[in-house]
Amino acid sequence: MILTYPLFLIGLAAVAIPIIIHLLQLRRYRKVYFSNVEMLEELQNEDRKQRNLRRLLILAARIMAIVCIVLAFCQPVIRSAQSGMRAGGTAVSVYVDNSFSMESGGVDGSLLETARRKAREIAAAYKPGDRFQLMTNDARGGQFRWLSREEFLLAVDGLEVSGVTAMLSTMAQRQNDFLQTAHAANRHAYVLSDFQCATADVQNYPVDSTVLTTLIPLGGSGLANVYVDSLAFNSPAYFKGATVRVEATVTNDGDKAVERLPLRLWVGGRQRAVATVDVGAHSSATAEMTFTVDEQGVLQGYVETTDYPVVFDDKLYFSLMSSTSVPMLAISGQGENVYIKKLFGSDSLIDYRQVGAQQIDYSRLEQNRFIVLDQLHAIPSGMAQTLMSWINEGGSLLVVPGNDAESASYNQFLAGCQAPQLQQWVTNSTSAAQVQLEHPLYRGVFKGKNEDVEMPTMTGHWRLMSAGGTVAQPIITLPDGSYMLTATPVGSGWLYLFATPLTSQYTDFVQQALFVPTLYNMALYSAPPANPYHLLTATDPIALGAQWPEGVCRIVPAEYLDGSKKEEGVELIPDLRRVGAQSYLQPHGQLNKAGNYLLLAPMGENSDAARGAKGKTVKLHEKTMQVAQGLSFNYSRHESRLEYYDHRELSKLLPVHDDGKITVATTARRSVTEYIKQRSQGRPLWQLFVWLALAALLAETVLLKLEERSVRTPQPE
Repeated sequence: MILTYPLFLIGLAAVAIPIIIHLLQLRRYRKVYFSNVEMLEELQNEDRKQRNLRRLLILAARIMAIVCIVLAFCQPVIRSAQSGMRAGGTAVSVYVDNSFSMESGGVDGSLLETARRKAREIAAAYKPGDRFQLMTNDARGGQFRWLSREEFLLAVDGLEVSGVTAMLSTMAQRQNDFLQTAHAANRHAYVLSDFQCATADVQNYPVDSTVLTTLIPLGGSGLANVYVDSLAFNSPAYFKGATVRVEATVTNDGDKAVERLPLRLWVGGRQRAVATVDVGAHSSATAEMTFTVDEQGVLQGYVETTDYPVVFDDKLYFSLMSSTSVPMLAISGQGENVYIKKLFGSDSLIDYRQVGAQQIDYSRLEQNRFIVLDQLHAIPSGMAQTLMSWINEGGSLLVVPGNDAESASYNQFLAGCQAPQLQQWVTNSTSAAQVQLEHPLYRGVFKGKNEDVEMPTMTGHWRLMSAGGTVAQPIITLPDGSYMLTATPVGSGWLYLFATPLTSQYTDFVQQALFVPTLYNMALYSAPPANPYHLLTATDPIALGAQWPEGVCRIVPAEYLDGSKKEEGVELIPDLRRVGAQSYLQPHGQLNKAGNYLLLAPMGENSDAARGAKGKTVKLHEKTMQVAQGLSFNYSRHESRLEYYDHRELSKLLPVHDDGKITVATTARRSVTEYIKQRSQGRPLWQLFVWLALAALLAETVLLKLEERSVRTPQPE
């Protein structure tokens, strides 16, 4: 216990007053003569002992009253190890969790409003000259500066809910780092949050011995929540007239099952499909919806459901690209392959071209998405180098060696791609043993496990040898364990390798039904599949469909395309980075609202890549720009699981520390101001001593009444 004003102890000299009164309080006795005092004398002796005891108790009560009054004026406090303010100013950082979960009910209507009130109470507990920082999940640059108390209160009034999801440990580390920039003797950090289990990684909370941290749980209430969790599409390539199957996964986080939950699919501003789904408690279910692609270019939409009161996760936006055709090149070593030409030559979705081995224009190879090397005698080093770079940037290459292939040149190229190599030509007749129908190449081709697939036979083939370090995936295998067809990932592209020429002279595969989906999907899947949507919390670069000029592209909401929305301040200049022929978008947290967006490029830039957008343009600042690509961003589903830690669980999960620098406050329903004052200045005891003084005075009054009654002498008649 520490006395705030110890000079008041001089008042303890007043204790001498009741002692002097006690010593001078003498009573004179009259002599009364009785004939027989034997019984009376015993009674008088007993009364005298009781009277002396009462007088001593009265003295003690008076002394206690004086001592307690003096100590109350001294204002004693009890201070813990972390209590006390050092001279040199105070820096206060307040982190307010403004995620969607803070919209749920709280003491003041919502948890965010409760956080606002408590942030004001924190400011009221400090001096006007102290410096403050207000930080939220957005963590914008403007938040990392010191504010006066008035500026801090204005910033608190402007707090709004944000779709940004942040881990607690990350935000706490930013708090501690910024507090280290303050030239102050006292550094205090406060965290106002509902401490949702999905984001509150309390066990990783950073401990800083120079920062006094207080976690203030706001008492989030667990609500049942049903939300659209994810979407899956049946194909990475889309063309006009194609039927697209959408699989929507819905999650029920509540304790009760939900029956016939409605789902609606919107594409291009029109409702294209509806479905219902039954979801059990704490489980997920998938509903299937389909629509037909009726236009070329950017396809944007969303899947939605209805669920209250949590609504931010009831929609999931997506963007697809409907292409006109796939540019394909067949390089033939022994004349044009009739089977390849018959499959692709008249198909409107494939832009098929064929050249001889001596007619190759290497400068135009990168304009193709699918290339077939059909029975070349050898692969020259120049071609090998060009193809290697092209595959790494996302192209798909099919290698079909002839019976007279120069294995050395082939193997040099295949080894660089970590693909199987040609070992020897085998003339024995053999049949395939297994077809990997689960391979992505056959996605959507077969329903369930089909064991009636006709196995191709070969009368001549190369034995493919898997050298060390190969990453090839077998698609069709032979009885001896070797391969008829393999797929090898190379950078962003694929290399497919057949063991036999695709002619009826060497295999009946070209006459079987399996031949069509195998080669056709190689062509359709030749473009690297773009993610249909991204999360607003994404930090990794986003691969774009083509190379776009840096610094001149723009990102705008999709409403710009139909003129229904012309908000100011929604246009963004994206951070584009080039890697070879591919462009990547670096998010940097520029977008904070879920929805569909458009990437715009100047007219004439990369017209081949923009060809899929069907010439759609947008007028922006008196400049016509073309639609390059659609982008969809959604809120993270981490916020959808409404489970929270209370103050007891937080205390158990915090890292072990002995200096008391991190505490968990239980102030959800009482003032934070008093809590802070008690923690920083110590717990005051002056009220306790006032009550003790009053109790002592009351005890004195009672004892005096008893004394008066005991000494009262009856009047003679």
